[in-house]
Amino acid sequence: MRRILLAFGVGAALFAVVAFAASLVVNSGGLQTGSDEVECDDGVNVFYQDTEPNGNYDKALVTDVQCPGTKDITVDVQTSTNVSLAKGTLTTSATGTVTVPFTAGVLGPAEVAAAHHVRVTIVTVGP
Repeated sequence: MRRILLAFGVGAALFAVVAFAASLVVNSGGLQTGSDEVECDDGVNVFYQDTEPNGNYDKALVTDVQCPGTKDITVDVQTSTNVSLAKGTLTTSATGTVTVPFTAGVLGPAEVAAAHHVRVTIVTVGP
């Protein structure tokens, strides 16, 4: 819990200082293969990315992905009442830094300010 509160504090400070990018440290928790729990990531970092000059963030960069094999990585940016502001899922076998495009919504400046937490789920789907 302390780690999550610290991450939100760091994220809020970055929102105030850097208008074009935000960073939150989130813990991916247990990774799942079917009903079995697999521990292969102890945490990832999420950065928003604006690939068009319209001021909206349409992708999330997920760094420090360590889980081997094919996996579904889902990023869900939510308000304090768990309303999804932007969400995207990517199936990949990459590790390190992975770019997940938002397929449900984009983050404008107002949504970045309203973002309370980011849920990152990593589910292994193959070798």
